[in-house]
Amino acid sequence: MSNRLLVDAGESWRSVAKKVTKLAMPIILSNLLYTVESAFSIVLVSGLSATAVAAVGYSASMLWFIYSLMALSYTGTSVLVAQMTGAKKDPSPALLWGLVMSFFTALPLTFVGTHLVAFLMEKFGASKGVVFLAREYLDPIFAFITVGFITNTIYAAYNGYGDTKTPFKVALIMNLVNISSAYLLIYGNLGFPRLETRGAGWGIALSEVVGLLAYAYLYLRKKKPFPISMCFSRDVLAKILRIGTPTALERAFSSLSFNIFVGFLASFGDKVLAAHQIGLRVESASFMIGFGFMVAATTLSGQNWGAKNYAGLHHGISITAHLTAFVMGLMGVFLLVFPHYLSLIFTRDTQVIEYAVYYLVIVALSQPQMAYASIYSGALKGMGKTHIPLAVNLTSFWVFRIIPSYLLLKYFHTPLIPWVFMSVEMTLRAIIFYWAYRRQITRFLSAKVEEERYIKAPPEEVKK
Repeated sequence: MSNRLLVDAGESWRSVAKKVTKLAMPIILSNLLYTVESAFSIVLVSGLSATAVAAVGYSASMLWFIYSLMALSYTGTSVLVAQMTGAKKDPSPALLWGLVMSFFTALPLTFVGTHLVAFLMEKFGASKGVVFLAREYLDPIFAFITVGFITNTIYAAYNGYGDTKTPFKVALIMNLVNISSAYLLIYGNLGFPRLETRGAGWGIALSEVVGLLAYAYLYLRKKKPFPISMCFSRDVLAKILRIGTPTALERAFSSLSFNIFVGFLASFGDKVLAAHQIGLRVESASFMIGFGFMVAATTLSGQNWGAKNYAGLHHGISITAHLTAFVMGLMGVFLLVFPHYLSLIFTRDTQVIEYAVYYLVIVALSQPQMAYASIYSGALKGMGKTHIPLAVNLTSFWVFRIIPSYLLLKYFHTPLIPWVFMSVEMTLRAIIFYWAYRRQITRFLSAKVEEERYIKAPPEEVKK
């Protein structure tokens, strides 16, 4: 298969970096497009009110909790397609089961999604004004949530197969639809109805529909990402559930934990909450780079794992981790030097900008650590060890972020407390992930060496 991304254990740093960058770049560009799209929505609604900014931003954070269910089909599909491709097997069953699972997982959310998110936002301390506008934003999104889940599963299959360019082209079309729709519908430009925050939600919904139509065209006319044979293997379903379930649980609990954490900030008022959401949007430019390399690391790990090329896997992941840390470190310097100007893109409120600057300066110091945590987490997922990121992320988030913030906020009433612990926790998380990855890869490298020694040993030595 031409999309196999095997790494030789003695391959040069430049060669591996080129392979990984080629794989990651379309994902990075796709996610940067998403960042621009998300930022554009915030900029547009900022003309309505600070409450609208908080509502759209907080809703987007809460949606990650809902989208965690998507990981059940997304991660299982991506990892199994990668492993099957590496092992020269037909990856069709992984995609077919992923599509079935994504549809039935998303269908109930069409009816209860908006109410669930609004309920959680109220419990986490959002004001009534924020919750009301959030409902307006979320209604169109949940009306088409099934389409979004299916589109994301197809995207996972492309990534696992090693074709990241095609999803980038689809993402470009989706972003153009989202931005243009939001521009027309939020303020009622060019004769369209003025829907305000609901218009921003319709922009997302319409883009998902267009994305699914684009993928349907590619399959029907181009047979991409690979010809699909109608094979529903029960073994593959079991593997998807085994791989995808821990990641879905991880994302669900991590997102829920994150929104509990955001609830600490919501207690300081809409302006601090708005500053936090603006800071997240600015930082996401760096985070999306890390996410792109993480997906590349998962694909590289999965394909080399499927081929039982453990030495090449370790060599490739090590180079990917250092490369990602270097790039995200540069982004951290950018956040550290220009926080005020970056915040001005989103708002002119001086108090909101002041808080956003504090946020950006603090998180700038933890960008390289985020890179290492992302890559080693992605490598473990590619190996099928998704239970490890589940344990690490939940333990780290609560022990090093939520609990210390909760305790210290009783004595120091400032949003700086939770923001500082964000950076501290990310540093400790990176260390734990590195240790967990090294433990796993060392075990399999040792087993591989022992297997090769057994195969090459003379018959009389084997008998002993």
